[in-house]
Amino acid sequence: MQPLVKKGTPFYVNMSNELIRSAHGLTLGEKRLLMLAIAKIDSKKPATPQNMVTRIDVSEFINEFKITPQTAYTEVRHAAEQLMNRYIRFFYPDKDGKEIETRMQWVGRASYKKSEGWVELAFWHELSPMLFELQERFTSYKLDRVGGLRSVYSWRLFELLMQFKSTGKLKISVDEFTQIMEAPKSIKANFANLRIKIIEPAVKEIREKDGLKVKWEPIKAGRKVQTLLFTFPQEQQVALPLKQPKQVKLTKAYIEKHAYPGESYIQATQRLSRRT
Repeated sequence: MQPLVKKGTPFYVNMSNELIRSAHGLTLGEKRLLMLAIAKIDSKKPATPQNMVTRIDVSEFINEFKITPQTAYTEVRHAAEQLMNRYIRFFYPDKDGKEIETRMQWVGRASYKKSEGWVELAFWHELSPMLFELQERFTSYKLDRVGGLRSVYSWRLFELLMQFKSTGKLKISVDEFTQIMEAPKSIKANFANLRIKIIEPAVKEIREKDGLKVKWEPIKAGRKVQTLLFTFPQEQQVALPLKQPKQVKLTKAYIEKHAYPGESYIQATQRLSRRT
């Protein structure tokens, strides 16, 4: 279990790109609690049962997100109650190119002790390769850069941008963008709504709260906008000083053991091969 961190110690969120580009299904309060929990994980260590458990003190929540104690206690308690009902959605193509949606829990256990003001989260075991011993294809960002954001859309866009911080350019299809953002059908069906209700407010908030000078433009194919291009100043990606992992042989037994529920053998092989 991760200990209480001293005030002033910077938190860094480290997640695999696969997790960054999934649909998170979280409210702002739940997002804050989970990302603080992930930031307290030591990504250099192996995913032992003990390391998969993180305790967050409400005082850490207050310090990181600059909110009142009353708001923090309410937000943390409610988030802890709801997290068992939240899940991540991953989208993969099958051998015929048709989409398969896989759902996975964020946590296997969530405990809240009101009298002492802490929450304890045990991450779902199948998330371990996306949170621990990250060597490549991962995204890292400082948590206090998003601490002032008031929109989950802004936060999710910021994470997508940080995946490409070394190039300063994110090019993404409208379909994938709306999928990751979990945009309502009414917004998906009308690009003007997507621009007004998600893209422009998110870009504006990131520019104002974090100072990142992000710009965007729509790219059309014919008369329809198919792709979004975001550009911003390049930043250096954080490298985690980890030991070189052993090369994993993708045997049939290994693939079947590490396949997600509902995931085909071919789909699991493609996903796991990207990690080895």
